[in-house]
Amino acid sequence: MDHTRVPRHTGGYRKVVVAVSIGSFIEIYDAVLYGYFATVLAAQFMPAQDPTTGLLATFAIFAIGFLVNPIGAIIFGHLGDRIGRRPALAASLLLMTVATVSFGLLPTYATVGVLAPVLLLVCRIMQGLSVSAEIPGAQLFIMEYAPPGRQGRTVAINNVAGNLGGATAATVGLVLAWLLPPDQLAGWGWRAAFLAAAPLGLVGWYLRTRVLDSAAFVALGALARKGRAPLTRALATAKRGMVVLVCWTAASAIGGFLLAGFLPSYLVRVAGLTPADAFTANLVAILLQAGAALAGGYLADRFPLRRVAIAIMAGIAVTVVPGFLLITTTHTLTGALVGQGMWAIFIGASYSVGAVLAIRMFPAAIRFTALAVSFNVGITLFGSTAPYVSTWLVATTASSLSPAVYLAVAAIGGLLAVTVGLPAHRDEPGTDPGAPLDAGESPSAAMANRESTQT
Repeated sequence: MDHTRVPRHTGGYRKVVVAVSIGSFIEIYDAVLYGYFATVLAAQFMPAQDPTTGLLATFAIFAIGFLVNPIGAIIFGHLGDRIGRRPALAASLLLMTVATVSFGLLPTYATVGVLAPVLLLVCRIMQGLSVSAEIPGAQLFIMEYAPPGRQGRTVAINNVAGNLGGATAATVGLVLAWLLPPDQLAGWGWRAAFLAAAPLGLVGWYLRTRVLDSAAFVALGALARKGRAPLTRALATAKRGMVVLVCWTAASAIGGFLLAGFLPSYLVRVAGLTPADAFTANLVAILLQAGAALAGGYLADRFPLRRVAIAIMAGIAVTVVPGFLLITTTHTLTGALVGQGMWAIFIGASYSVGAVLAIRMFPAAIRFTALAVSFNVGITLFGSTAPYVSTWLVATTASSLSPAVYLAVAAIGGLLAVTVGLPAHRDEPGTDPGAPLDAGESPSAAMANRESTQT
């Protein structure tokens, strides 16, 4: 059987969508679960003398997981471009499943002393390495499989699956906290939440090992294992595209982390909302963001990509300051709903459009590496630090609008990057990024021509 082209409109495509989306769901569930049980983990794995210090140490371990993301991007990017998208994604999901099950089985500080936080750190590093491959790799794989003209909508499905994973983690944490008394939650309840991820993670891993690799990778053949390392080639031939994607991801990630990690407390402390109203407004905004991811995928398929990208970044830059102003001046649930929603929809759309940008800009032989490294640099430097930087800005400037200005500046940077850096020949809707070759080209000529466009 000839696998140089994978069937596009058959059950094979749908099987890949299911396999990848299940994996993304469980990856984000596992990663978010740590944050929701941070206080419990601090009590179980840190010295009991100073609860505040223990909680800070627990969050420090959480942050280290982001610091290793670029390392994981290089490792899994190399595997994805040299060996295949499928084995790289199967390995990342298996690593995450092992890390999460290990969380649920770790001995506590009361049992093994200082070894407990060390083991917690090891598990968190495993999580960070895994997540670094999952989001960009899953987006890449699913788009290379998608029928022409449906890349945006296909990757949007995967983005929604990831959002549902995060929402499920929050729901599990709330249900356990509601059903169990504190001693049972601290004793075994939190472990059940982590261990529950194992069956679904193994199902996702099994499904990923049973699909064919993408047509774009298969068509490379022996070329995938020849020449310089993918990272070296990406830095040499795709610098422009990588800079564009880092700038895009910076704005997108700052907005996402502000919405999920900063706004809930901001709405209470600055806007004066009750905790219940704050969480209600934030949940609605996150749901709007998920819906907008679907809309962004549709727009990327239907209209020229460069125009859509410009409109989205301009939308973030124009709406975020008025949105924060509405929140801080009305001090009402309605103001918080509208103030967050008016820019959250652009953030949600940016997730899907950013993925399509990547697959249009990078040739297949370096695509996994270029996407994963760019994405994780943007997340690590800008996204993961956004709540901290925003809190510092409010305290330093005494302006409740400073986080909005920070995001607006990042969006302007993303706008300039995509305006200047997006190649015009990648702009048309319906481009088939999964096509392994241009008509009439040999594999080596195709790769040379595609890489030359990045210099």
